[in-house]
Amino acid sequence: MMTVINPIYEGRHSQMTRRDVRSEMVQGAINLLATNGVQGTSFALLIDATDAPRGSIYHHFPGGKSELIRDAVASIGATVVSIIDSLNVKKPEDVVKAFVEGWRALFVGGNYDRGCAVAATSLGAGEDASLRDAAREVFEAWSVSLTNAFVRTGVKKSDAADYASLCIAVVEGALIMGKTTRTDKIFDVALRQLTTLVKRAGTTR
Repeated sequence: MMTVINPIYEGRHSQMTRRDVRSEMVQGAINLLATNGVQGTSFALLIDATDAPRGSIYHHFPGGKSELIRDAVASIGATVVSIIDSLNVKKPEDVVKAFVEGWRALFVGGNYDRGCAVAATSLGAGEDASLRDAAREVFEAWSVSLTNAFVRTGVKKSDAADYASLCIAVVEGALIMGKTTRTDKIFDVALRQLTTLVKRAGTTR
């Protein structure tokens, strides 16, 4: 069975043999960003969600909330890149299925209330350019990894780059629409249309 991209991140600390408070806080911030956005990601909520010691906040994140969010965005970004890079795909539609279905699983698993922490950071950055830069870097990294995944299936690099950008844009839009409608039906549309598109891909094989 082909692996799908499913960057589920909550509850990882339960698998740790020794508590890593900083990592727990980063993972908690990812979850809060995905559900509440930047404005709804407060240290108070983070402490409630992770049971982290109150005094540990500025010990681990001397740069405050901005540093925490940047680290959270980088963490989820690296997780998705790692999953994409490890995909065993034979056809371009395999890449589409892995990406769309992975994010659908994340969305449904979050009770139709979890979006993308990276997009939430970009939209909620306000005047903090460092948050926008962090989100941009992740989207660029995802695009490169998806491009390479499509190339591994034989798609020409110029087309692969277009498909990669389109997959990200479509999934981000699907997450927004899904949260609004409280249903994952839009992911069916995304999967169907993206699959149809990449099946017509020119290949180098």
